[in-house]
Amino acid sequence: MPRNKLSSEKGISLSGGCCVVCGWKKKSHKGKLLVEGAHVRGFRNISDYDNFDNIIGLCPNHHTEFDAGNITIDPIKKTSVHFDKKDPFNNKKIKGKIKHVQKGYFDYHNKKIFNSK
Repeated sequence: MPRNKLSSEKGISLSGGCCVVCGWKKKSHKGKLLVEGAHVRGFRNISDYDNFDNIIGLCPNHHTEFDAGNITIDPIKKTSVHFDKKDPFNNKKIKGKIKHVQKGYFDYHNKKIFNSK
């Protein structure tokens, strides 16, 4: 299935153009935003996998942790939740926006990725 770059960019933009966890929004020396589009519900074989409402902006470090299940987002409290309770981002208010993410997607990530260890 071909990737939808425009939808990814829209998801990042709706996230505030930054990492929703830490607020990172670095650009390359050519001015390209380095924030990555992370899929909240990471199952590729669904029709809406690459839709903007399944994508949030994350810095490379938090993207890796999100995909690995180290960190998730509480959509009600709008906080990041880290498996390591001593992590500096655990239970901190997120810096970006998540209101564009389809209802239930963070619940999916929480159950299938974050709590699957």
